[in-house]
Amino acid sequence: MLQRGFEWGVAKRYLLRPPKDGYISLNTILSVIAIMLAVTALIVVMSVMNGFRAGLIESILGYQGHAVVQGYGGRLSSYDDIYNKSKVLPGVVKVRYYTEHQVMLTRDGRSTGAIVRGLPPEQLTEDGLGDVKVLAGQLNNDADTPGLVLGFRLARKLGVTVGDTVTVVSPNTVSTPFGSTLRYLGYRVDALVEIGLFQFDDSFVGMPIDEAQRFFQMGNAISKMDIYIEDPDQIDGFLPLLEQTVGGKAYVFGWRSFNPSLLEALKTERIAMFLILCLIIVVAVFNVSSSLVMLVKDKSSDIAIMRTMGARQASIRKIFLIVGLSVGAFGVLLGGALAALIIENIVGIKEFIEWAFGFNAWDPATRWISEIRADVDWTETILIIVVALVLSFLATILPAFRASRLDPVTILRHE
Repeated sequence: MLQRGFEWGVAKRYLLRPPKDGYISLNTILSVIAIMLAVTALIVVMSVMNGFRAGLIESILGYQGHAVVQGYGGRLSSYDDIYNKSKVLPGVVKVRYYTEHQVMLTRDGRSTGAIVRGLPPEQLTEDGLGDVKVLAGQLNNDADTPGLVLGFRLARKLGVTVGDTVTVVSPNTVSTPFGSTLRYLGYRVDALVEIGLFQFDDSFVGMPIDEAQRFFQMGNAISKMDIYIEDPDQIDGFLPLLEQTVGGKAYVFGWRSFNPSLLEALKTERIAMFLILCLIIVVAVFNVSSSLVMLVKDKSSDIAIMRTMGARQASIRKIFLIVGLSVGAFGVLLGGALAALIIENIVGIKEFIEWAFGFNAWDPATRWISEIRADVDWTETILIIVVALVLSFLATILPAFRASRLDPVTILRHE
C-alpha cells in the first residue's frame, strides 16, 4: 500500500530525475524557458508603457499645469483678483501666470518657429518651469539687459549656445512711416534647458514677463494662468470650483482636455498590448501540456504499478497537476526575476543597444519624452502572475486526466 502524501514525492522524482533518453527533461526545460520569456516580456512591456504614460503626463502637466485659465482672445487683463482667489482654493499647491506668443527665431540664416513664454522672475527657475534640467547657462540672469531661455533642441536647430544672440520675430505688424512691418528684436541666450517633452524642448523660449509684455504690446495683461492641485486625477471635481472663482471672465479647462485623443489612445493601446502579450503565455503553456503528454506516455508503466498498489485516480491526477504547476510556477518565478533585472537596468540596456547596433532605440521625436523609463504597477504584475499560473493549471488538466484513466491491466500486459 502506498502512504498518504506520496504524490509529492513521485512528482519530485519526475521533475528532478529525467528519463534515460533525456527528451522529456529537455522538453520540460524548454517549457520553463518559454513561460519565463513570456512573463518577462509581458511585465517589461507593460512597465515601459506605464513609464511612458506617466512620463508623458508628468512632462505635460509640469509645463502646462493641471488646470488652465485662458483669457478671451489670448489676453487676460484683470487677473489679480482671479490669481489671489485661485491660490486659496482647496487643494491648490501652486498658481503661475504668463504670456504666450508664437514667434519665429532667426540666427545666421537659420529660422524656426517657437513659442515664447513671458514669465515672472520667481518662475524663471527650475521649479517654476516644472523641474527642468539646466544644461548650460543660468536661469533668472540678473544682467541689466533681458535674455532668453531656450529649449536645448530649439537651440540645436538654430546652432546657438549661451551668450549668442537670436532674433525674435513677432507675427504682429507695427506701423512705420514706410508702412507696416514685422516687429523683431535681438536677444541674448542666457540658458539652455531640457523640459523632457520633445515638442516643448523643440519650441520653448522663456522671457522675462515685463519684457514680453513690452515687446508683444500686451500692456499689463497676461495670456494664461496655470493652477496645480494636489491630486491631478481629481481635476474633474476641481474645475466647477475654479469656474465659479473665474466668474466667466476667461476660459477654464483641465489637463485631460489638452490631448484627449492621445490619452485615450494610450489607454486603448495598453489594454490591447496586455491581451496580445497574454497570447504569448498561452503559446508557452502549450509546451507544458505537450511535455506532460510525453511524460504520461513515458511513465505509463509507473502509473500502472501505482494503480495496482492502490493509488486512486485522484492521486495520479494530483501527481501530474503538481508537475505541471511546478513547471509553470518555476517559469513565472524566473520570468519575474528576469523582468526585475531588465527594468532595473532599462536605460543601460537601451544605451548598449544603441552602441552595439548604431541606431537610436528611443527617438524622442516619435516617443515624445526624452528618456525611456519603466514603472511597475504591482496590481498589474500580480494579475500577470495569476494569469500565467491559471493558464499553466489549465494546460495540465487534460494530460493529468489522461494519466488517471490509463488501464493498468492493458499497460502491464504489453510490458
